[in-house]
Amino acid sequence: MSKVPIITIDGLASSGKTTISKSLSNHLGFYTLDSGILYRAFAYIKSVENIDKFMPDTVTKIINNMKMVPSKNLDFNIVYNSDDITGNLYNEVIGLQASDISKNEYIRDALLSIQHACVQMPGLIANGRDMGTKVFPDAELKIYFTANIEVRAKRRYEQLIKSGSNPNLDNIRKSLEQRDQKDMNRDVSPLKAAKEAIIVDSSELNIETILDKILGLYKISRV
Repeated sequence: MSKVPIITIDGLASSGKTTISKSLSNHLGFYTLDSGILYRAFAYIKSVENIDKFMPDTVTKIINNMKMVPSKNLDFNIVYNSDDITGNLYNEVIGLQASDISKNEYIRDALLSIQHACVQMPGLIANGRDMGTKVFPDAELKIYFTANIEVRAKRRYEQLIKSGSNPNLDNIRKSLEQRDQKDMNRDVSPLKAAKEAIIVDSSELNIETILDKILGLYKISRV
């Protein structure tokens, strides 16, 4: 695993992690792992299979029947029981359930093997909450994204507008603040910057500037 270049990108919600991850993938040709999709998958499976509580044997059975399959877009689709369930994972209800599931330490540990299996040439960009601290502690470059709460709320607001929703900016701001507190203060894999992580405040920086900075850091890490 160590022979394959790995860049981890952790940080606050709506701080630009996903956008930058995709841009880096386009520039470097690396695969992109969005770890949040795995917890969404568990939320979806819980719903369709009417699972009341995730017991160890249930989790093991799900893991054994789940795999990440590389897509032509250099990201990963989730296949469960031979069915591609990726298209069912991106709605607000699944997202809220996934947030609660991500606190389950047994599930987080069980998913490590699936995430490690995503490491392949020419490289991997791992996007999430604990990529640099727990999942890929030996990554050669670790980035931690932060941004002003007002900026993040506006970004999320604009995303929802584009998707056809009718959001309330104040509610979004409050929701992000609550999520920050939950993520940073949870007992299991709390959101924090790895010791070696480069902190990037994206509040006032545009995508091109951030991308250039990270590409420069990556080149230095390879020397």
